[in-house]
Amino acid sequence: MKENIVTAVDDALLLLMLLGEKNNLGLSELARLSGMNKSKVYRLLCTLENRHFVQKNENPVTYHLGHQLLSLGNCARQQINYIQVAEVEAEQLRQRFDENIQMRIRDNGEILQVLHKPSGQSLQVRSEAGNRRPLGSGASGRVLLAYSPKDVQAHFIEKNPSIEKSIATIRSQGFSITRGELTAGIGAIAAPIFSQHGECIASLSISLPLSRFSDEKEQDMTEQLLLSALRISRQLGYDS
Repeated sequence: MKENIVTAVDDALLLLMLLGEKNNLGLSELARLSGMNKSKVYRLLCTLENRHFVQKNENPVTYHLGHQLLSLGNCARQQINYIQVAEVEAEQLRQRFDENIQMRIRDNGEILQVLHKPSGQSLQVRSEAGNRRPLGSGASGRVLLAYSPKDVQAHFIEKNPSIEKSIATIRSQGFSITRGELTAGIGAIAAPIFSQHGECIASLSISLPLSRFSDEKEQDMTEQLLLSALRISRQLGYDS
C-alpha cells in the first residue's frame, strides 16, 4: 500500500489535518508539527490556498481551513447519507425483481453511478459503481437532466430542441423509460430522489435485457421504483 502513496499529497493532507485540529497556525508551527522544513510547508500551503483548501490571514501571517473543504464536506455528507438510506430500498428492489438496481448523481455535465446492486441472473446488464456517462443519456441521465437547474437544461435544449418535450414529459409523469436507447437490447426505468429542500439529488433506476422487459413487468417495476424513490426521499426529509 505504501508504495502507492504520493508523498506530496500525503504531506498536504497532513497540513490540513493539523489545521483541523488547531486553528490559525503559522508557518513555523506547521513546520514543527509536521516535521517538514519551512520551504516545503510554504509551497504546499500556497498550493492549497490556490485551490481554496486553506486561507491565509495577515498580521500576523497564519493559516486556517478554507471554504472549499466546507463545500466538499457538505457534498460528502449528502452523498453518504442518501447512499446509506438508499441501500435498503435498492436491495429490496433487487430481491423482488432480480435485475440491476443503480443510483446515479449529476456531476459536472455527467452522471456518476454511486450505488449498484447487481442482478443474479446469467444474462444481465454490465454496470458498476463509479462509471460515468453524459448527462441526458439513458433513463437516469434524462431524469437527472429533467430535474436539473434551468440554466443546465437550457444548454442542452439549445443543442437539441427536442429534449424540451422529453423534459416536460418526465417531470409530468415523474419517471423515464428507455428501450435500447443507450445500449441495444437493454431497457431501463429511472425515477428522481429528492432532498429535504425539494432538489433532485439522485436517480434510482432498474436496468434489464429487453427480452425480460414485458409490458406487465414494466408496469410493476415502475410502480415499485416510484415507491422506493419516494421512501428514500422522505427519509431524507422530502415532504411531497
